[in-house]
Amino acid sequence: MSWSEGLGGHDSRALGIDRRAPTERIALGEGGTCWVDLTRAFVREPAEVLAELSGSVTWQQGETWRYDRWVEERRLGASVRHEALPGALRQARAHLDARYRVRFGGAAVILYRDGNDFQGLHTDREMRWLDDTLIAIAVLGERRPFVLRPRRDWTDPEARRDASEDVVLLPGHGDLLVMGGRSQRDWLHGVPAAAVEGPRVSVIWRWTSRRGAPDTAPGYNEGRHFSDRRGPGGRRTRPV
Repeated sequence: MSWSEGLGGHDSRALGIDRRAPTERIALGEGGTCWVDLTRAFVREPAEVLAELSGSVTWQQGETWRYDRWVEERRLGASVRHEALPGALRQARAHLDARYRVRFGGAAVILYRDGNDFQGLHTDREMRWLDDTLIAIAVLGERRPFVLRPRRDWTDPEARRDASEDVVLLPGHGDLLVMGGRSQRDWLHGVPAAAVEGPRVSVIWRWTSRRGAPDTAPGYNEGRHFSDRRGPGGRRTRPV
C-alpha cells in the first residue's frame, strides 16, 4: 500500500493525524545509536479514536508462569487487524511507513485501565534482532510516565534499582513516540503505576532490520522456575 493510498487521498485538513506536528528527537546516551522521536498531539480527536478502538477490541488478560504459579499481568492486550483499526490509526501506520522508509508490522494494543495497571522495565526481545529496530507507540488516553533506563548488569541488585540515568517522558492524549536504533539492545522501557484515574491505550507497531546478532537469552514470557523441571509454559491469554 502506498503512502497516498494509506491516507485515502484526503488533504491534510481531513486527516485524523497531524503530519506537520513537530517532532523532537531525544538522544539516549552518547554516540547517537539510541534515540526517541516524540511528536505531541499527533492523533487528532484522540478521545474519539480511543472510544472507537475500545468498542471494537476483544481484550485479553495475559498470564505469565512465575515460580510454580500463573501471575496475571497488570494490563490487558489485544492484536488488531489493520483493517479493523480506526481511520486515524490506519493513517498513522501509513505515515510511519513513509517517514521511516520501512514497513512496520501489525498493531498490538495495550490497555492500562487505571493508574494501578503498569508494565515493568523491559526490552522487546521477542523481536530477536535488536541492533536496528523501530517501535512506534501512539498513546491515547491519560498522560503518564514512560520511563527509559540504560541496560546494565542485571545480576547486580543495585544496578537494577539505579534510576540516576532514567529518561522520563509523559506521552498521552494522541502523542506519538518512536524508539529507534539500538534502543532495544541498550535500553529498557516501561510504564510504571501512576496517580491517574482514567485509562491509557498504547497502539504499537514494530520493525527490525534483522541485522546484527540475534538475542538468544530467555525472554520474559518464557517463564521462571525454581528448578530445571519445566512448568506448564511461559505465557497464556484469556478473553475478558
